[in-house]
Amino acid sequence: MLAVFGVSFLTPVDSLFALAAAIPLAALVVTERRSERVRAALKLRGPGRRTFAQVAGALFLLPALVAVAAAQPVVVRQQQVRERGDAQAFFVIDTSESMEAAAGPHAPTRLQRAKRLARRLQKALGDVPVGIATMTDRVLPDLMPTTDPELFDRTLIQSVGVNEPPPSQAYHRDRATNFQALVPLVSSHFFSDSVKHRLLVVFTDGEASRDMELFGLGIGHTLKPVFVHVWASGEHIYHHGRVDPFYEADPTSVELLQHAADLSSGVVVNEDKFGALAAAAHRVVGNGSAVAHVDAYARIALAPWFALGGILPLGFLFYRRNF
Repeated sequence: MLAVFGVSFLTPVDSLFALAAAIPLAALVVTERRSERVRAALKLRGPGRRTFAQVAGALFLLPALVAVAAAQPVVVRQQQVRERGDAQAFFVIDTSESMEAAAGPHAPTRLQRAKRLARRLQKALGDVPVGIATMTDRVLPDLMPTTDPELFDRTLIQSVGVNEPPPSQAYHRDRATNFQALVPLVSSHFFSDSVKHRLLVVFTDGEASRDMELFGLGIGHTLKPVFVHVWASGEHIYHHGRVDPFYEADPTSVELLQHAADLSSGVVVNEDKFGALAAAAHRVVGNGSAVAHVDAYARIALAPWFALGGILPLGFLFYRRNF
């Protein structure tokens, strides 16, 4: 992997603010000429050109630093990557409240286990770009398909959480998760139009609404989902170490999940069968050759440092004014 570091400006037009330096510089020149005439009349000794140059430099440097900060410089890493151009995958992770269930108050929750599986599968897919989306009664993308493992992990950590975002409406007796939310993935440009092999992996506990009238109408023709059942008997939701009395694990979740798989020509894999999961995923993406291209990633914003650097010329000007 070849990496080349450089600097890019997000708003370069804003750097024209540096022209504002002409105003204090012009004022300095006018003031200095008047002072010279006064000193000549009184036969006083002037501060010298060096002092004038220092003040002029500070007056120019202050707006220049602000102008650079306004242009929003960022350190950009360009890297050459090799990835499949004919295949993409989307990992859809159920983030409903039932995904907080665990075997004990200190045991990993279903969501934590789903994230672990997602990381392992992303590594197993290698050069296949993988995206991340979250699901309750709607599917929202968090990351478009990429082969950058660091970006993938950061998205899992920062963007995927229970009820983040919450369902579009409040649920009481019905389940918040609805597999019909997967239907828009067919035509909502989650995948690139040119991609031939499209892998959809759904990490869920299967505790979802039984309303599937629309689910089988379009999914199976374009996408054949791989459902990962992240669920175990006897799990509870814990709040500060205490069992939530309003939640009870649903043992029929595996049947509902299998029904969804049958409607969409997909498969169901249990969370402890990673080998079967990886094999099912590779069957969908198939074999293809990777192509090389250059990706650019903005890493470090430099604007705050340039703005902070303005303290130096400003402090010098206050020092000269007082002394």
